[in-house]
Amino acid sequence: MSEVASARAAGQSPVIRVADLHKRHGELEVLRGITLEVQRGDVAVIIGPSGGGKSTFLRCLNGLERFDEGRVTIHGTTLLPQMERSLEARALREVRAHVGMVFQQFHLFPHMTVLENIVEAPIHVAHVPPEEARTRARTLLERVGLAAKAERRPGVLSGGEQQRVAIARALAMNPEVILFDEPTSSLDPRMTGEVLSVMSDLAQEGLTMLVVTHAMAFARKAAKHVHVFHEGRVVESGPPEQVLEDPRERVTREFLRLAWG
Repeated sequence: MSEVASARAAGQSPVIRVADLHKRHGELEVLRGITLEVQRGDVAVIIGPSGGGKSTFLRCLNGLERFDEGRVTIHGTTLLPQMERSLEARALREVRAHVGMVFQQFHLFPHMTVLENIVEAPIHVAHVPPEEARTRARTLLERVGLAAKAERRPGVLSGGEQQRVAIARALAMNPEVILFDEPTSSLDPRMTGEVLSVMSDLAQEGLTMLVVTHAMAFARKAAKHVHVFHEGRVVESGPPEQVLEDPRERVTREFLRLAWG
């Protein structure tokens, strides 16, 4: 029995548990009661029309944005609205120690080499010995197909290569979960394929992933569950074969009609 299957059989809690999450910007309610769970080793994909709160949801999970109501628990650490400042800081450190994030834009340091970008957080945040961090970084670059680019600067890489570096950087902290916020939205089809291939490999290796994407083929191939966001709510959830091939909700059907072209 695999480690993931054993954990489920033992009744372990989901690695991500979100309950009744609300987020407001002034009078605009961006998230209106999101509740969902992600089990260890699963790939959960979030799809839906633009403006539905998908990116805001991910940013609330790792504390990049505060939320107004509800509860977020990741790897046993709970975030709540209006936490006392020292408790919030401690909780955020715990969450970020276990959660990596890959953004739409790559956010690589342009003055550093690829290798330096990857070892920056392990050395200065996790206090990993420099040589150990560099050895792991080179292993990760090989894993994402960029071993030969370790000493290059990000500016000479393609967009797809930069995003693969960003994935390696997230993996360098040994996260329990990686959040992907539309990681291929700014890439052309060839570069998109490069990044999705790496993400598919990570999914097959059992990495827990929560992915906001418009890449329906990836969702169909890699997802365990698909969640459809619309106007700040989850309007439909289920396995990809149900949500993508036999959607129950009109919003889902209309979104998929446009997404599939």
